Amino acid sequence: MKQKVLFELIWLCITAIIAVIIILPIYFNVKDYPFYVDNTVLIIISVTFIRYIFLLEHHWITYSKWFKLILIFIPIAIILYLVDVLHNFNLFTDQEGIKSIMVDSPYKLQNQMSFYIKTEMLFFWVAAFISTIFLPFRMIKSLWTKINKGKH
Repeated sequence: MKQKVLFELIWLCITAIIAVIIILPIYFNVKDYPFYVDNTVLIIISVTFIRYIFLLEHHWITYSKWFKLILIFIPIAIILYLVDVLHNFNLFTDQEGIKSIMVDSPYKLQNQMSFYIKTEMLFFWVAAFISTIFLPFRMIKSLWTKINKGKH
């Protein structure tokens, strides 16, 4: 059990490092980026949920029925949040444009950062959305296996 908690802590650190590495170019090149929190949450959700889907047997939640039950129903609210994030991002890009927050930057940098922000946001949104949809099924399978076969 101690190793599984240590495994979880290591992965939380890895997730934080991944989020920082992804957000850093935006932080250094864009002054008033309004989606720092949403972008970071998308990265954390996608990495964590994908990890839970594929590496569940290595986590401490393998032994917790209640936490698995929570992870069956929480994705409903998370999907609503994800749809709201995508709507707000699309609304911003349609009405103001990504380049509106990089007015003082050179034209080439504006194009590069605009492409980076759009693709990065969309990539992690899709990853978070898909993993949020599949997570409850993985938790149900894990609970079913544990209850019926005595395995994790």
